[in-house]
This record gives sequence, C-alpha cells and structure tokens, in this order.
Amino acid sequence: MAELKRIDCHVHYLPSDFGAGSNAAVSQRAAEQGAFMSAVLKRPAWRDLAVLSRVLDSTGVDLGFIIPNHVSLADYRGRPAHVANEAYNRSMSADLEQSGNSRFVAMAVVDPFGGPEDVAQLDRSLQLPHIGGIGLVTNYGDVTLDDPRFEPIFAVARDHDVPITVHPGGAWPSWEGPLRLRESSFLLSNLGFFLTDAMCIFLMAHGGVFDRFPTVRFMFCQLGGLAPICCGRWAAAIKHARIGLGEGAELPAWASHSLNDVLSRLWLDSHSQNRHALSMALAEAGSHTVVLGGDYPVTLPELGVDYAMAELNALGLPAETLRRIERDNALALLGKQAERLLTS
Repeated sequence: MAELKRIDCHVHYLPSDFGAGSNAAVSQRAAEQGAFMSAVLKRPAWRDLAVLSRVLDSTGVDLGFIIPNHVSLADYRGRPAHVANEAYNRSMSADLEQSGNSRFVAMAVVDPFGGPEDVAQLDRSLQLPHIGGIGLVTNYGDVTLDDPRFEPIFAVARDHDVPITVHPGGAWPSWEGPLRLRESSFLLSNLGFFLTDAMCIFLMAHGGVFDRFPTVRFMFCQLGGLAPICCGRWAAAIKHARIGLGEGAELPAWASHSLNDVLSRLWLDSHSQNRHALSMALAEAGSHTVVLGGDYPVTLPELGVDYAMAELNALGLPAETLRRIERDNALALLGKQAERLLTS
C-alpha cells in the first residue's frame, strides 16, 4: 500500500453479467435515461477495464472504488433479486480478478427490499476477491436510507467492518411535479442530486441511523450535496427547539448532535465541487472527511479528478491535508479491507 499516492472513490463500471455481457442490455438501459446519460453510457470504459485503467493513469490515480449509481444497478432479467445481485457481484469480482491488476475495489449491490436471501447473498459477496464494501443509492423511488428496511444491510456492513458508499439516486419521483424538476437537466439531475444527498443525510440523522450504527463508515458523493451549507441553520434549529420545548425538556434525537458532528463522522467525495465548496466542507466537517471522487465514465477528467485537484491546489492547503484527501482518508474509509484487497 505504500506505493499508493492517489485514490478515486467514485468510479463506475458494468460487469460482464450486466445483460449477460450483451451490448443490447446497455443500449436498453441507455434508452431509459435522458440525453446526457444516454450519451455517456456509450463510452467504452463502462465495459472495458483496460480503458478505465488508462483513464486512471491519465489522472494519476492508483486505485479506484467502483460504486453503483442509479443506472448501473443489476439487470434482473426475470431472475429473483438475490440471484441477480449475487451474479452481478460475482461477475464484478471475476472481471477484476481476470484483469490481472489490483487497480480497483468494487462495492457489492443488494436489493434493500428483499428478505433473508438478499442479506445472505450480500454476506457471501463481501467475501469475494476485490469486493470491499456495499454500494447503495440515496433513495429508491421515494424510499430513503432512514427506512428500517435498510438496517439489515447496515448490520452486515458493521459485522464485516466494510464501508457503504451512497450515490445520489435521483430526485424523489414525488418531487418532480411540484418542484418542476423536469424543466431542465440541471434541476432534475444536478440540483436534484444535491438535494437528495443532503436530504438522505438529514433523514438518517433525524432517524438516529448514525447513532445506532456508529462504526459503519458511510461515504456520500458530491460533498453531501447541500448539507455543509446548512450547519449554521441546524445549530439555529437546535436553539429554537430548546426555546419551543422549554428548559429541561428532552430534545428530539436529531438535536442531540450538531450537523458539523454528523458530517464529521461521514466521508464526502469531491465530485464536481469547486474550491469554495471544498473549503466549506473542510471547515465544517474536517479534513479527515473529504476524499477524491472523479465519476468516470460519467464525468470526464477535466470535471473529475483533474478538476478537483486543481481546485484543491488553488486553496493552498498544507501537504498533510492534501495527502489525506488524495489517499489517507480513502484508506481509512476502506478500513481493514485495504490490506486484504490490495495484497490479494
């Protein structure tokens, strides 16, 4: 691990099992998306680890975390969820094994609404080569990660001591009409993703998820969206709660922690955030929380890792802080899996 200098915690790839290796399956998934995602799903790196490795080389990245997003979840093809997801995870592991390098660590996928079979497949999948954690999205339709149905998954992460990456799942479907999100791609995907990142964190904090699973390491994309800018408002809301409830009254669970404290226990990736947003996240959450996130093949390097490094360098950060963001925080996120996966 000593030779690792830069880690990208936000990379995408479709394993061979996706559509049984058929380009038609990828084309079908692309047809279900908007114009942008439909276009980027045609990039070869989605299906070719050699191409993806060359992009890592071009950005100086030694290790990439492959995480699922809303378009790269398993294609069930009529199979039960636990069967499809386990096949996906095994295929991902096999693809990485056959590539002959240790440039990638993948997050396992799971159906959060399944039963014991789904939890069992996740348990098995986490023992596969090159599988180092669990990949979820912020919301599945209108259901967010504070829902009790996710707790068995969090328990598996706790028991295996692996991270959970949380990618934006897209704006809640019930929001699209009232907020007029489909009027532009910025509203639907860009602002929509920032809202879902933050709302997922807020709802999990409100629901006491981080308190019930204090050892589970959660990584949220895009610096947690709008969350860091809300730290002052959260502090004000705690004071207002005290006034409203009266002296000596028990505060609600969410008010037992400042938002700064909540964010300080998470990992937040840099994807598409500029120097001002990065500076705020570092100030509010701490320099131990921020990791690099490039988002290739969705986002080109000039808006991914290259952009993030240029913005970080513009802040004039101490060398120790840059090393944390480029490498050390990601290794802490990976935890004990780092040694197992990187020496296998």
